[in-house]
Amino acid sequence: MKELFDVKFAFDPNDYDGEVKSVAVRGEFLFYKSNLTGHTDETGMVDCDRKYTCYEYEDGMDNIGGVYVEEMTWNEDTKRYELTLKLPAGLYPYSFVIDPEYCEKYEGHESIYCNVYTKDGEVKGLRNIKEHFAKIGAGQKGSIIHDPKNLPNIPTITGTQHNSQLIVGDSTDHLWLPIKDQQKAGTVSYISYKDINGDTRSLGVYLPANYSRDKIYRTIYVSHGGGGNEADWFHQGGIANIMDNLIAEDKMEDAILVTMNNSVYKWDFEMISQNIIQCVVPFIEKLFPVYTIPDKRAFCGLSMGSMTTLFIYMHHASVFDYYGAFSGGMAPGHAGYTLDDPHLKNVKLLIGCGEEDMAYNEREIGVPPTIRALKENNIPFQTYFSTASHDWFCWPQMFEYFAAEVLWK
Repeated sequence: MKELFDVKFAFDPNDYDGEVKSVAVRGEFLFYKSNLTGHTDETGMVDCDRKYTCYEYEDGMDNIGGVYVEEMTWNEDTKRYELTLKLPAGLYPYSFVIDPEYCEKYEGHESIYCNVYTKDGEVKGLRNIKEHFAKIGAGQKGSIIHDPKNLPNIPTITGTQHNSQLIVGDSTDHLWLPIKDQQKAGTVSYISYKDINGDTRSLGVYLPANYSRDKIYRTIYVSHGGGGNEADWFHQGGIANIMDNLIAEDKMEDAILVTMNNSVYKWDFEMISQNIIQCVVPFIEKLFPVYTIPDKRAFCGLSMGSMTTLFIYMHHASVFDYYGAFSGGMAPGHAGYTLDDPHLKNVKLLIGCGEEDMAYNEREIGVPPTIRALKENNIPFQTYFSTASHDWFCWPQMFEYFAAEVLWK
């Protein structure tokens, strides 16, 4: 039975520049009953009966994306708004909502972002979300804020993160949580390089524990998804923790991991590919003691980053020998689709998505038709399907499997 942890949230109104009448916690504290068996695509896809709040949590449930909101209670003794929730181990994004205002459920596209679950299990609209992003777009302050006591530590201009991160439990629960022996933890830093347009951009770089210039390392290049940036995998996905834990457990070779910002190229896949091939890889291979041959390089990504992965795989397969496509496809009908390169039979590809993932669809960007095309053309590949949906509960699982079971095997 999974242990439930008492997680206490506290908000001091003195930390906010403005009047505060009420405060709510907004976070991805939702669960579901999985039908997934054997990490295959045979059951459960897009079949979630409903989402459950933390008050309805039962042993055996899994995390799933979606927003839960609950108002905090004013504590006259501490002069703070407070709320305690019971949560299983995990990595949870959260924020505070100043003066929450509810409304009828939103419909259409807005329902994805502006509807929230409440304590009674109902789904409501939260006006603050829509108004917040409108204000942010206009350069104004919104009513959804980070936890002032737990701000994202992202020292780059383009690495903006919208939420604070809550760490519940440790690596004995999930490998994307911090390693217990911190002496075995690697380091994450952000460095600047000149991109294909001559602009200065940022890369996130993970170096394993006991990194030494006297050793030669393998490299893993990782892309975020739509609307993301070079900090997402570190801040939201716990990818440095996964690396720490897998390396410490001798489940993967020491490697340097690199993230980049592909949103700045408006998802022009060829431009992104050329930037990676001409700028990012040569820059890393000049700066760090790494192998400069394809069989010691890997590339993976999520959502739009998964499509980026598949585009490089289909058009520039000889650059990397290992590819991981998480929650995004490139099937017949997509302008980037081709399986004509004979080198595709010589590289390894992992493709999959979450059990409730919107990428599990029959469009030209869907995972299933991409898998069928690979089969029909006798291209070797592996699949892996995880619990959760198109979210940060899925992608750490995908990367963990890719790193432990696919890379350099």
